[in-house]
Amino acid sequence: MKKRIYGTVFLSALLVLGGCAEDKAGSGKTSEKVVAEHGSEAAKAQSGTTASSNDKIEELTKQFPSKHTESIVTTSVSIAEMLQILNVKPVGIPTSTHELPKGYEKVTQIGSPIEPDVEKIVTLKPDIVIGPESIKDSLDKKIKNSKVDTAYIPTDSYEDLKISLEVLGKVLHKEAEAKDYITQLQEKETAVLDGVKGKDSSKVMVLFGSGESFMLMSENTYVGSLVKKLGATNIVNDVLKSTEAYVPMNMEDVISANPDAILLVSHGDPTAALEQFKADVKKNGAWEKLNAFKEDRVQALDYEIFGYASIEKATTGLEQLSEILYK
Repeated sequence: MKKRIYGTVFLSALLVLGGCAEDKAGSGKTSEKVVAEHGSEAAKAQSGTTASSNDKIEELTKQFPSKHTESIVTTSVSIAEMLQILNVKPVGIPTSTHELPKGYEKVTQIGSPIEPDVEKIVTLKPDIVIGPESIKDSLDKKIKNSKVDTAYIPTDSYEDLKISLEVLGKVLHKEAEAKDYITQLQEKETAVLDGVKGKDSSKVMVLFGSGESFMLMSENTYVGSLVKKLGATNIVNDVLKSTEAYVPMNMEDVISANPDAILLVSHGDPTAALEQFKADVKKNGAWEKLNAFKEDRVQALDYEIFGYASIEKATTGLEQLSEILYK
């Protein structure tokens, strides 16, 4: 039963937050603080695209047809945002509970990101369908027989979004627009990092879901990547030593890791989500042993800001997280 629950939540996590697994610390010890590694992160922000990023961009652009691409369908809200930034209006976008980019209200909706209406896509006669890399296999199974060209770009993390915007800028002949936006993004990012320079951060646990179906989010996820950017330690990567993006929550591991702060990503109103989470916690006394609960550092994040990977909302997310983690 638990495996089925975790499988469902994992898929939801990929879809919602991507666009959409043992070194243990003693539970009785006071958690060690780490100083925000502002210097290295700021340097990365100011230096622009790295050599490895350039290689990734080059590889991703090879998926796109050499002919000029004008008619685009995307199955991702994250990618739709990028197209708007580049002043490119797609002919098809996903049906979503998230707010769609302004000006896209009359654009044809082609169904959910994971279950798009292939017949509707075909009728739109797109030059290409662009989807998130994380669910490529699933989308390919549905689209491959339609004989429509496809391309998949990464949208899981903050850095993924930057790379993908550059890819789209390159293949859509909007390189200047992409470069200008990323420059502005990095200026805002550096301003936030300057504000936390030298301050003590914490071991952080990022949770997605509710009740018994919680998943831990690593630094390879959108929210996790923002936490990492601020110099905080994510228990999934630094304590549990997992490289997976989403990890089923194991209470024994959580107690051993003993996070200083817990961030909750859950659908709907963050206040209601936090109240429900605390009510669930009371059913398991082990939670209250954690430093995060002892110090009242449990925070539900605003789903409108953190509910999906958004390059437009990333710096707002960094600002909000800096206030939570460094107050």
